[in-house]
Amino acid sequence: MLSCVITFPSVYHAFRAKKILKEHSIVAELVPVPRELSASCEGLAAQVAEQDVDKAVEVLGAKGIVMLQKGVKLVQAY
Repeated sequence: MLSCVITFPSVYHAFRAKKILKEHSIVAELVPVPRELSASCEGLAAQVAEQDVDKAVEVLGAKGIVMLQKGVKLVQAY
């Protein structure tokens, strides 16, 4: 299953996003920002299932959460 990440300008935004997504029954896991998206690997991203990413972005936008990258697909390496 593919997953997607949403990145934020701060850890604060990431934690708020996780709380809001949970309130809307969207499963999200906070993960370090993938190296492919940030050379410094700083910060947290919300990882969500591909089928939930559009709803997650819509909900977070409506709640005023600032997002840097929205719905970047991750391919799991095995």
